[in-house]
Amino acid sequence: MISLKDTPSLSDDFLATDDELERLQERLFLLQKRSFETGIAHIFIIEGWSSGGKGELLKTLTVRLDPKKFKVYSPGLQTPEDETFPFLWKFWQVLPRFGESLFYLNSYYGRMTYLLGKDKIKKKEYLENLKNILDTESMLSSDKVCFHKFFFHLNPKEQKKRFSKSKKENREWELSSYDKDQFKHYPKYRKLYEECLSDSHTDISPWTIINADDLDKAKTKLLLSLIESLESILKMDSGAERNLLKDEVTGL
Repeated sequence: MISLKDTPSLSDDFLATDDELERLQERLFLLQKRSFETGIAHIFIIEGWSSGGKGELLKTLTVRLDPKKFKVYSPGLQTPEDETFPFLWKFWQVLPRFGESLFYLNSYYGRMTYLLGKDKIKKKEYLENLKNILDTESMLSSDKVCFHKFFFHLNPKEQKKRFSKSKKENREWELSSYDKDQFKHYPKYRKLYEECLSDSHTDISPWTIINADDLDKAKTKLLLSLIESLESILKMDSGAERNLLKDEVTGL
């Protein structure tokens, strides 16, 4: 059982300089290039608490990638139209081609948590949706699609601080009713998140939980975790390849 309470704070080892972040982003670009050349697709799931900085973390991942080889999808949590289609229909429509990457900023996991938190689905429907999700991830994983699932955790004190900052700066319009409901009922949503994360943590698509109380540290942790995963899949040393390319350019 995943316990978000036990998510460790990141040490100062993860606080990288701008130059180090740039080097990590260059390595990620080389891994994207190798994925495209070998026809391996990737689905990156970016989930976490409201005000957890998911958008900024996504920007850190994608700012140096080739925009022709990835797409970002951030659907609304629920619309009346969704109720007339299977649970995953809107996510099926944007699957990546072989060699490309897809970033889900808010995914089917976030939608399930929202529906549970708002009492819009019962436990039986949750379990049916979960089975469909895991079956789909398993099917795609057997066909050159790799899943990378990240959850960014905030402690309640830090979330309160960020909500208060939004109000002070007159940016409360950025907060949806769901964001405010999370803040108001933090223990309830932590329990829902822990259940969903535990139920969907598998060998082929495990979750990486990252403490996002300090966004700068979280950015470095995210890049390092992702690079390690991609290098293992692609059998590639992106650091060595980056240095080799830099030496060749310098030699010119």
